[in-house]
Amino acid sequence: MALPLGAAPRPGSPVLLDRDTLERRIQARGSLASSELDAAAVLHWTGAPETVIESEAQQLPGDVIADAARSALENWLSQRSTRAEVQVASTVRDLTLPAGTPVLRVRPLPAGAMPQRRMLVWVEAWVADRFVRTTAVSFDVSAWAPVTVASTRLDSGTTVDAVTLRGATASREVDLTALRPSAPVKASGLAQNSLESSGQRLRRPLKPGEVLTDAHLESMPAVARGNWAQLLARSGAVTVESRVEVLQDGRKGQFVRVKVPGGSGEVLARVTGPGQVEVQP
Repeated sequence: MALPLGAAPRPGSPVLLDRDTLERRIQARGSLASSELDAAAVLHWTGAPETVIESEAQQLPGDVIADAARSALENWLSQRSTRAEVQVASTVRDLTLPAGTPVLRVRPLPAGAMPQRRMLVWVEAWVADRFVRTTAVSFDVSAWAPVTVASTRLDSGTTVDAVTLRGATASREVDLTALRPSAPVKASGLAQNSLESSGQRLRRPLKPGEVLTDAHLESMPAVARGNWAQLLARSGAVTVESRVEVLQDGRKGQFVRVKVPGGSGEVLARVTGPGQVEVQP
């Protein structure tokens, strides 16, 4: 009874043990030593020639797995859209699990991602606090939200705020899955002047009918080409202030070319803050 017959089979994968194999294992172990048997004794085997061995298991319906994945996906979409439709793209197979209380855990979807036409949701199956397996559920997705769409052409470098874009853009509900991965700028954000205080501008032109996305935006430089800045020139304890024309965009810490009014040459100055540059000997 204590003779090891091998590893327990996986749930749903029974193994076949035949009588000849069992006899060889007993003889190899030496459980019936010759000293224990009479010289004339003969060992006779009786019973079934084969035995099927399987671990106790349970079937978890594929519909239960799909429902768990759907609930997680719909919650994720509700934070990114005003309405959404999801449909299982393929049949989810039943899972064969060990005996015990099954628990499904849906892996979190990427927080920074945007809705896609086809999305995968990974679901983990656990039994008795032990991980068993993972299965993927595929969905066809549509998700709508009001976004900002250009009414007229906007050139690169245009300041992006509620005042500048008023009349140049409109709010339109679109299917987010039809857009590129870049996140669209919500129309509600413009209404609340969220862009007005963010200090952003267009990185590239925006065509009429094109959706304004994060890919179009960049932060405003501390000094911009064609604008004026305050120049501080330090020499020991002496500091001289003057007004200079900025010849290239620059952010804090960068060096830019500036020109003093009436001067013939250019000066390389370091950007120290909004509208401020300095030169040191």
